[in-house]
Amino acid sequence: MTGAPRYSTAVDLKLLEIFCCVYEEGNFSRAAERLDLSQPTISEHIKALETYFGTPLFNRLGRTIHPTGAGEVLYARGRSIRDLKQSVVDSMHHYLDRLEGELRMGASNVPGEYLLPRVIGRFHQSHPKIRVQVIIGDSEQVIEGVIDGRYEIGFVGSRPRQPGLDLQAFASDRLVLAVCSDGWNSRGAISLDDLKQLPLLIREHGSGTRDELEKWLHEHQSALADFNVVAELGSTAAIKEAIKANVGAAIVSHLSIADEVEAGRMKVVPVREIGTLRRDLYRVIDPRRTASPARAIFLQALTERADAPGPEKKRRHSKTR
Repeated sequence: MTGAPRYSTAVDLKLLEIFCCVYEEGNFSRAAERLDLSQPTISEHIKALETYFGTPLFNRLGRTIHPTGAGEVLYARGRSIRDLKQSVVDSMHHYLDRLEGELRMGASNVPGEYLLPRVIGRFHQSHPKIRVQVIIGDSEQVIEGVIDGRYEIGFVGSRPRQPGLDLQAFASDRLVLAVCSDGWNSRGAISLDDLKQLPLLIREHGSGTRDELEKWLHEHQSALADFNVVAELGSTAAIKEAIKANVGAAIVSHLSIADEVEAGRMKVVPVREIGTLRRDLYRVIDPRRTASPARAIFLQALTERADAPGPEKKRRHSKTR
């Protein structure tokens, strides 16, 4: 596609919003689902924008797309315009006492699957016109999304390393060694050396659970390379299914296996050298970005939550340095 850009008419703001969504999702189908539009409609709008500027915005490689140089430039500017438009709408709704719109958040497996649903349920009862969208990923992906503006709030299982973020530990958890109940005959605690002989399941790089485990091992002059790792899996659900299938044992969030332990499908085995390995779960925001009214109300609901399962509630505020 060639030709000089046409500047005779203004760019449709809706096209910019659609473009930004496709860029962030990296996929036409996911963007269509997020915007509640058909995929052909999304494709037509992107084509119209490319025609307007006279240049491709995405390289289409089979089922995958990657932004061109022009696409990168447009996203850097277009995102600011989209966010400004949303800020105007939010401000007017707030002024008129109408809380509505969308609140987009990112969460790692444990907070996203085992804590947030309760909070979101109560929040929806109080604010039914605010649509909450939670995207599940590993902790590193969530932090990246908060920094680049895809998520207004992030929830992660380890303290972020990136500077300048506003953090609050909103819950605590503990990491435990979980095994399949069937076939586990040992009683009592095992040693770290015993653990090194077991087939071990671990999470992928970027996972908060793995990050916390590796920190502890480093402090005790050990590393995952010392263990009999049989599989690296990309979600808590996959780890749990592998444990129940007796593929191996895993260090996992106690919150994530509480139901399986109660039902007798899994056991928690103490490791003498580890003892109680506690960790905080963090909510993360980027203070450089203007808070929408929906975000402010949700953070208030999060602080006031009264029935989170298991972890002690903490009220600590900090900024990464």
